[in-house]
Amino acid sequence: MSEVQTKQLAPTMTLREFLRTAGRLSAEEKMLIARQALVLLEQNYAHLPLKLARYAVNPLQRLRLLLARLSHAGPADAEWRFHAEMLDIFGSLRDLHTRYTLPEPFAGAAAFLPFRIKEFTEDGARHFIIAPRNDGSSGPLPANAEVISWNGVPIERAVDVFGDRLPGANPAARRARALEHFTVRSLGFAGPPDEEFVLIQYLDLGGTHQETRQTWQVALPRPVARAGEPPFRWVPELELDVEAARVAWLKTVLFAPNVVDLINTGASQVAVPGAIPVAREMATSFVARLVPGIEPELGHIRIKNFSPPVVDERTDTVGFVNEFIRLLGQMPSTGVIIDIRGNPGGSPVAAELCLQALTARVVESQPLQFITSSLNLSICRNSPVEGMEDLRPWLPSLEQAVESGAVYSAGVPRTPADHLRTVPQAYIGPVVLLTDARVYSAADRFAAGFQDNRVGVILGVDANTGAGGGNIWHHNDLVKALTGVADSPYRTLPAGTDVSVAIRRTLRVGRNTGAPVEDFGVVPDAAHQTTRDDILKQGVDLMAHAARLIERRGRRFEVELDESVDGLVASFEVENIDRADIYTDGRPRGSASLADGLRSTVVSGTGIAQEVRIEGFEGDMTHGPVAVRIFRRDHHGRLVRLSTFG
Repeated sequence: MSEVQTKQLAPTMTLREFLRTAGRLSAEEKMLIARQALVLLEQNYAHLPLKLARYAVNPLQRLRLLLARLSHAGPADAEWRFHAEMLDIFGSLRDLHTRYTLPEPFAGAAAFLPFRIKEFTEDGARHFIIAPRNDGSSGPLPANAEVISWNGVPIERAVDVFGDRLPGANPAARRARALEHFTVRSLGFAGPPDEEFVLIQYLDLGGTHQETRQTWQVALPRPVARAGEPPFRWVPELELDVEAARVAWLKTVLFAPNVVDLINTGASQVAVPGAIPVAREMATSFVARLVPGIEPELGHIRIKNFSPPVVDERTDTVGFVNEFIRLLGQMPSTGVIIDIRGNPGGSPVAAELCLQALTARVVESQPLQFITSSLNLSICRNSPVEGMEDLRPWLPSLEQAVESGAVYSAGVPRTPADHLRTVPQAYIGPVVLLTDARVYSAADRFAAGFQDNRVGVILGVDANTGAGGGNIWHHNDLVKALTGVADSPYRTLPAGTDVSVAIRRTLRVGRNTGAPVEDFGVVPDAAHQTTRDDILKQGVDLMAHAARLIERRGRRFEVELDESVDGLVASFEVENIDRADIYTDGRPRGSASLADGLRSTVVSGTGIAQEVRIEGFEGDMTHGPVAVRIFRRDHHGRLVRLSTFG
């Protein structure tokens, strides 16, 4: 192990050695876990009606049958049977928010093989190769070698069979997830592999058939703060695929320790070779660069997660959004690619605030709904609880549902409108969004908002996003939410076991108003099949495809304001902007026709405006403004352009 890996991980062991350390739950503890799972699915689970209809499953009855069996089980009944049944019940829901997590020592452990596999398509056939390591080091299999079979099963079939066992919400998500977790698996969510080792047949770089045997290793994180891990603090508001976030961190430590080294340098900014420097606290979230070999210039910002860092025990959402704004300011005006492939989510508020920085239109925040139940009603009545979101906005509709019989509460927007109004538009050029089937949760929210608010074109390397449309709460969040309530049904779970649940569902807005995100996700506007060169040359064909989707002509919309006795004097310097509409304190005050170059106009009778909003339009103007500049009075009484959030 490298020095970075030694600092981040305890000494690894074989799967056989690890399984000898596994503890044992009593019959009473197993029954407690199953009973608590039944409460959560029956009373709190927002997607239960959808899942029962879409997959023709009955998880509630399966839990009741499991409880019946446990009440008659003998003392020697194998514990792994219980875990396997719980994993299968929750897996049948195909929901990465609603999961059963095994107790210690499984909860924090991961099994891995010392290489990664990537897939590409060539001449209509799927191929699987060993991915190069980010730090240039070599593994037990040569980089770029093509895998032929896995334990005697053709690799394509082996990946598909593994995917069928995973809880992805659609076929694309299951296949993408299978490949992502094929050689690195979180034992708390998936349980241990069935085999202790695997036999792999592959073609080496000379085209010769080779065979190797690789033993599963188990890694446990050291019980200290881990630099380089996505630095989010768990709060009940998150929309996140927790398993994917953990696996992403482990893959960084195993296959890209150089990135962790960069983050630990102590410098205020870090950058991987060829990239634009990023604030050190955000280096696990953002990578920015100019795409090489494309003219006119095209920018590329990868958002790896929507998990703001923790600074002084507080989640720094403001800093996260402003770093995104800063990076947008360094992109060429002729076009930018926003890349959220593999993004597991994080903060829904951070996601929507970042989206607002890309558009002149005020983003419509996607609402959240509770399923109506006596427990959800009690949780909202007991709100707010210290450290948790105020849930009282959902209370009136939940109380009314007792009489109306409504299945769901009212949908309440997640991000406050006044927050969205204080985010400046940081980029006015054309934008393409890259997605794949591993995009999930808050990243699904970002993709859906991008499409529903007509920000730009979505190019997907898969037929759909991961389709995670929910707000995840863990069992401890539910215990806390009913703190002090005498008849709370929630009981502490034993030995680090956890059950999480999607307690609220997300709905789309705009032209898709009311449609659920869960299971259906976001279908891209255009599709791209990953090529060999995409894997070996930093997505070269994907970037070229994205470039073809946008008309890369720059826009410019510079505005200066001066106050005179006659009112406001607005001076414009523009490119490809045809008209400007001016509002003061929310009221329309004037409109100016513009041509490329410099133009001034006087807006009279404005009084002492506290806010001036100037919207720029292009072409037929049917889709609303393409650029906006907002000015607000500072504490000196001057009108100052809004350039950062918060």
